[in-house]
Amino acid sequence: MNIKQIKEIIKLFEDSALSELEVNEGGESIRLKRKADPVVTQAVSDAPAQPAAPAPQVKLPQEEGLDFNRVIEVTSPVVGVFYEAPEPGGVPFVKVGDHVQRGDVLCLIEVMKQVTEVTAPQNGQVADICVSNGNVVEYGQTLVKLC
Repeated sequence: MNIKQIKEIIKLFEDSALSELEVNEGGESIRLKRKADPVVTQAVSDAPAQPAAPAPQVKLPQEEGLDFNRVIEVTSPVVGVFYEAPEPGGVPFVKVGDHVQRGDVLCLIEVMKQVTEVTAPQNGQVADICVSNGNVVEYGQTLVKLC
């Protein structure tokens, strides 16, 4: 992992509700853990112990938003120039937060006047667009992250 990847992992962790995260890649690993909340203590009295009432079962609503536990990195199939829209000044194929279906076009990569469409490998939500429009990308470079 390079420093850029580590910084991205830290940012995703900070923006999530996860309390702990471990990532292993190519024999390297990184583990992130949030500090525990301070423990509140009570004074103990000499009164006889009373059995505690069972805690009520409360269902917490599921959080809306991205599931960073299932990030899919869509990578560049070729070396070329990244384009977020079908034409200069056009509407981008996707924006962060958009829901995509398998096969939807995410971006274009142009190499010597040959254009390659990069499509979503599965259904998901766009978590991050990792490249700016018009930048040169390498083979295997992460272009878009889906959750």
